[in-house]
Amino acid sequence: MNKHLKQGEVSTQVSSWFPSSNFVTTGSTITPYGLQLRQTLLSTGTVNIPAGINWVYAICVAGGGGGGTTVGGGGAGGVAWGWSLAVPTCVVGAGGAAGGFNAGGYTRYGNVIAGGGGSSNSNNNVLGGGGGGGYGGNGSNGATNYLGIPGGFTGNSTSLNGFIGSGGGGGYGSTTIGGAGANGGSGISGGGGGLAGLTGSQTNIGGNGGSGLVGGGGGAGRFSTTLNTGGSGGNGINILTGTVTTGGAGANSASGAGAGGGGGIAGNGLPGVGAVGGKGGLGGGGGGDGFTHGAGGDGLIYLFY
Repeated sequence: MNKHLKQGEVSTQVSSWFPSSNFVTTGSTITPYGLQLRQTLLSTGTVNIPAGINWVYAICVAGGGGGGTTVGGGGAGGVAWGWSLAVPTCVVGAGGAAGGFNAGGYTRYGNVIAGGGGSSNSNNNVLGGGGGGGYGGNGSNGATNYLGIPGGFTGNSTSLNGFIGSGGGGGYGSTTIGGAGANGGSGISGGGGGLAGLTGSQTNIGGNGGSGLVGGGGGAGRFSTTLNTGGSGGNGINILTGTVTTGGAGANSASGAGAGGGGGIAGNGLPGVGAVGGKGGLGGGGGGDGFTHGAGGDGLIYLFY
C-alpha cells in the first residue's frame, strides 16, 4: 500500500516506513506535528524526497540583506513555515553581496515562500524581510510575511528606532555631528541599524540591528576624525535547539568602523573588524555595514516529514 504522511502522525510512524537514517538530521528539539527533521537544504537544487511521501512541513529562511559603504545595516531574511506538497526542487536565497544596495535572495519550497532581507535603506517589500537601516534619515519598512503578519515601520525623526513587525523596520540614520544611528526594529526578522556619519571630531556610533528568529545587521560609524563605533548585529535563535545565536560586535576605528552581522537561525553573526562589516549568520542574518563591506547571511530550508 502506498502510504503518505498526514498531519498529526508521529515520527515513529515515519521511522517504521523508512528505518534508514539517510534522511535524518539529529539534534533537533523542534518537531512540528511530531515529525522529524529529515533534510537541511543550503543551496538551490534538486530535493530527494522518498517515494510515498506526498506532504512535508517546510521552514524557509531567506538571505539577509547586505550592508554597503556609507549606509546602514542590512535587514534579516524573512522566515516562513507551513505544509507543502512534496516537490523535487527548491530555491535557497543567497545573502546580499557586500558593498552596495544588495537585498537578500528569496527562498521557496513548494508554496512556502520567504522574502529576502532589505539592503541598506531599501527593501524588497515582500514576504517578511527586515528593512535596511537608514543613512542621513529614514531607513526602510519591514515587510509583511507569508502568513500575513504585518511588517514594522522604519524609524523617523520623531521615533528613531525601527518598529517591531514580522520584518522589523530599519533604524533612522543620524543627521547630527557626533550622533548615534538608531536601532533596527525587532520581530521575526530584525531590521538593520542606522548609520551615524557626519564629519566632525565627535564620536559617531552606529545603531544596533534588531533581534528575532534572525537578527539584522548593525549600522556603521563613519566620518568622525577621532573615533567611529559600529553597532552590534541583532541576536537570532537556533530554532533546532532554542539557543540564542549572537550578533557580531561592532568595531572601533578612526577611519570608519564596521558593524557586526546579525545572528542567523543556525549560526552567529561575525564581528566587524576595523572598517569592515561582519557577515550575517547562516540562515539569513542581515549583513553589518562597514567602510568596505558586510555581506548578508545565506538562506536555508528545513524539511520535516
